[in-house]
Amino acid sequence: MQPEVANALAEAANLLLVGMVVVFLFLSMLIGAITLIAWLVKLVPDESLKPIENQGKLTNNTSANNQTVSPKIVAAISAAIFQHRQSH
Repeated sequence: MQPEVANALAEAANLLLVGMVVVFLFLSMLIGAITLIAWLVKLVPDESLKPIENQGKLTNNTSANNQTVSPKIVAAISAAIFQHRQSH
């Protein structure tokens, strides 16, 4: 019975070693890929991150931001918040 146990332990150690090597290689490749992608992103600048040159000019979007919220909606939200705080 002892040789069977020794063989089982040797097989378990072999499986453990192979599993750890596979995980180590996978994580190493993952770190390498992430580092490569980060390096490539630094090389190619994104056009959407450039500062806006005409910040002083007004656009049509600013008029939408100046609209006020209806008092009925404010009352409904206030009532919902009050009810939530009462129940919790």
